[in-house]
Amino acid sequence: MQKKTRLIILLVCVVCFFSIAPILVAYSMGYRFDFENKKIVATGGIYVRTFPAAGKIIIDSGVSQKPGLFANSIFVQSLLPKNHTVAIEKTGYYGYSKTLAVQENQVTKLENVLLIKNNIAFSNLADKIDYFSVSPNNQNIIGAISGNKIINFSYFSINSASSAKIFSISQTGKVSEIKWSGDSSKALIKIENSGNIFYYFFDGALQKPSAARLSYLDKNSQQISFNPQNPSALFFIKNNTLYSASGNSALPIINNIISYKISGANIIWLSAKGSLSSADLLGKTVSKISLKDYPVNSKKAYEITSILSDTFLKEDSSLFKLNPNTKTFESFTIPKILNYKILSSPDNKNLIYWSVDNIYLYSFENEKFSEIFSGNKIANLQWLNNDYIIFNSEEKIIISEIDYRGNVNTVTLPQTATNMFLNQQTEKLYVLSGNSLLVSEKITP
Repeated sequence: MQKKTRLIILLVCVVCFFSIAPILVAYSMGYRFDFENKKIVATGGIYVRTFPAAGKIIIDSGVSQKPGLFANSIFVQSLLPKNHTVAIEKTGYYGYSKTLAVQENQVTKLENVLLIKNNIAFSNLADKIDYFSVSPNNQNIIGAISGNKIINFSYFSINSASSAKIFSISQTGKVSEIKWSGDSSKALIKIENSGNIFYYFFDGALQKPSAARLSYLDKNSQQISFNPQNPSALFFIKNNTLYSASGNSALPIINNIISYKISGANIIWLSAKGSLSSADLLGKTVSKISLKDYPVNSKKAYEITSILSDTFLKEDSSLFKLNPNTKTFESFTIPKILNYKILSSPDNKNLIYWSVDNIYLYSFENEKFSEIFSGNKIANLQWLNNDYIIFNSEEKIIISEIDYRGNVNTVTLPQTATNMFLNQQTEKLYVLSGNSLLVSEKITP
């Protein structure tokens, strides 16, 4: 081979090397050419973890990946910075799909995906029931069915109704609510009939259960709660006075009161003048909390609630938060919906803010609200875990994630229910279907 030819070959190799080497180096460092936008970009990745382990996970309808034998996650890298679709499949479970944005040099995490069985089994627990309530310790159930001028009740273990204790109340109407004492030994039964409200006190510790009428409670009694130090005693507001009641007697303990909340061994209360104060459970040893009175409107409804160390005040469709430094209530911006409820997640990182028509998520980390569901007749909402909620909507049972990135995944179970309760200890679902109380198998892995 002539010297000139060898030189040409060498020059070609050198040119190829210096042309290709930067491309290979850039490729190895995660850079790609974005043909759509005609530029070189850094890539990102997607990390996916599911419970239980997925059968397969597909990114952008491409080649599917399957987690390892002892793993429930995958990591896909070298993805262009744009929206990517993640599809998750597993035999016997509802599918899952979400569109996620991938950023340059970043990993987008989808790490708390809960896969729901598509054939959750339910078994019959009790019949002849049109209302039920589960005790706070998740050990017992009170079931009720209304008849002609009588309401029949059954009190039984959450695992079996075969040894139920039976009692009756001679009263026309329907049970609308049952409140339990903190130790689950007592319950307050609320019955409504043609605009009238009647309250009955139930003692589950009695050998022969019965319910006694409390004549001092009626439709004008508000914010009824049990005394945490005495399950036989109640607190309630009537005509702007807080009463402490036990047995057949009720004694006033705080006057000129609008709302209150029991916090440990103290009563946190809002006066008619707008001051927030603290007292012991006897209504004595009063100390003022707020430094500035809140402008109370007598035509509006108020409720005090606490989340961790924060104190909130609900005023109709508005919400206010007590500033711990200035000791004054400040507006807490929320979506404008009426008759809303607030429910904190088990890890207290998020709030669910909901009404009969809408469900919003508030993230303390991002400090913003995001709508995650819109429907009708939303009821019985509970947290399934830190990342999922379960609720009724028009008798449908819906399980929804709270991850609002892209689309929000929901699953509607085939079983319908007029009332529903999730036992978070056993992770079983109790539903009222017709006049039968059904219990599911464990609905989470």
